[in-house]
Amino acid sequence: MARVQSGATYKIVNAKAGNVMDLSGGDDKSIIGYDFHDGVNQKWVIEQQGDGAWTFRSAGSGQYIAIEGVAQDGAPLVVQNEPFQWDVWPDEDDPSTFRVFIPNTRQNWDLSDHGNATPGTKVTLWDKWDGENQKWRFEQQ
Repeated sequence: MARVQSGATYKIVNAKAGNVMDLSGGDDKSIIGYDFHDGVNQKWVIEQQGDGAWTFRSAGSGQYIAIEGVAQDGAPLVVQNEPFQWDVWPDEDDPSTFRVFIPNTRQNWDLSDHGNATPGTKVTLWDKWDGENQKWRFEQQ
């Protein structure tokens, strides 16, 4: 089973598309899937908080992955200055991957359009289902 080390830096790879979580250079706010190019906007410092929740901080901007609006299907992931807490769980069917949830909900990260690998595809929230596009690999950098 994969493990996450608090305080370590990771690239976060979508299990279906193979691209990575990227802080968009287009607006410096949106979280998108993009081909890996080893930029700091594609590296995330993952830290576990005292209550067991996790934060994801951009190694480039220092901002945290959060949601825009309320936790619902299609809510886009963005960055903000304040820490935003997430639950991180190994996937039940593929323990080498993780799912990242809004705490106490079934809303988890989802590479839009059923895992469209086109660079620039938004990462959003969506209710948990069996889609590979909701599974992520954390590769330590």
